[in-house]
Amino acid sequence: MQPQVHSATAATKTALENIAKYNPTINAMITVLADQALARAAQLDALPVQARGPLHGMVINLKDNIDLAGCVTTAASVILKDNVAQHNAFISDRLLEAGAVIIGKSNLHEWVFGPTSQSKHFGPVKNPWDPSRIPGGSSGGSGASVAAEMCTVSIGSDTAGSIRIPSAFNGLAGLRPSVGRISCAGSVGVSPPFDVLGPLGKSVSDVARVFQVIAGYDPADPMSIDRPVPDALSTLNESVRGKRIGFMRRWYFDHISTELQAAIEHALGVYKSLGVEIVEVDLGDVDRAQEMLGFRLILADAFEKHREQLAQRPDDYGADIQMRLAIGGRLSGPDYAQAMRWVEAWRHRLSGLFTQVDAMLCPTTPILPPLRADLEFAQAIRAIPKFTCVYAAAGVPSLALPCGFSAEGLPLSMELAGPAFGEAAILQLGHAFQKVTTYHQQRPMLVS
Repeated sequence: MQPQVHSATAATKTALENIAKYNPTINAMITVLADQALARAAQLDALPVQARGPLHGMVINLKDNIDLAGCVTTAASVILKDNVAQHNAFISDRLLEAGAVIIGKSNLHEWVFGPTSQSKHFGPVKNPWDPSRIPGGSSGGSGASVAAEMCTVSIGSDTAGSIRIPSAFNGLAGLRPSVGRISCAGSVGVSPPFDVLGPLGKSVSDVARVFQVIAGYDPADPMSIDRPVPDALSTLNESVRGKRIGFMRRWYFDHISTELQAAIEHALGVYKSLGVEIVEVDLGDVDRAQEMLGFRLILADAFEKHREQLAQRPDDYGADIQMRLAIGGRLSGPDYAQAMRWVEAWRHRLSGLFTQVDAMLCPTTPILPPLRADLEFAQAIRAIPKFTCVYAAAGVPSLALPCGFSAEGLPLSMELAGPAFGEAAILQLGHAFQKVTTYHQQRPMLVS
């Protein structure tokens, strides 16, 4: 993996200019490290070319649930407003060692726990494609900051969809890696068996470059798995002819608009033109994934994590967070056990399917980003992660990427999922799609 030769200082200055221009409207950033980033860029530019890292000068921000030594990690909660990190997260060290410029911390849904990023304490994040709409969550600031060109890549986190939903709503590529592939040490999470960290960027190639740097075993993370990381960059540009993609119309097409259906059908046609075989499959009772993961396991784990603090400082939690935690507190042991048995069976079923196909393709979200004024309608909020829970429950990697635009000019998105630790294959398929389409090259009107 060869470093790119370009000016880190120029890239950093451009990102800071865009933050100054667009962040007052979008509110994507909680912390901006302007002086620190410029000094870092100058140091990188002084290095001889042969000493530069694989991410030389790439401007990256961290979702503000990830530690950067000397910087506050808030998780968008007033409770953590003075929580200065003493050490770098594993992922922060990896980025810095590879030559990245970390420009700051992005806004998010409070406690990494919601799909809208309408923060009670740090203000709502707005969507650069239409500021009257939400950017998705919980990594909403990550998605909005990349779309508004405040950075090249942002590192987000995903428990049930929090990387892929903001990617979908902001017209980006976003990778949820396999559980255990990228260390979560030094980050605030929700449910350890399902939490992951991963990159969001405009291009799959940028996402793949960052993935290659941050993936790897970390003994400090109990969920980390000691397994070799294949070179995803070496296969990125290889032909996908002969690959097999599975697809299920049932259930997915019951919940999406005709224009999203058309975009998905067009994407399947693109893959056919590249020599990929499309295989019709049926995933069985996959419609239960959101109930089992989103409404049981994650809620119960989150309640246990916050139980004591919630009792001591209830007013420091947003109303929506209190509501979700209260539901988690009412779940019984049998409820949790039943959900775990379903997840185990689903993972086993899916592992068998992935011996027949290289990847699965589906819509990322069933709806367009809702208007912020409509957020009191719980139906829309419940709909947002309906599809992303499916592969999160299985712990397998999945990649969201843009596949079209709605009549209103909002991004449409599809998701590619692969077998556990099969990130290289879905990155290859995603990159192949982007090589023959231009959806990822479009810019929001705000920054056009």
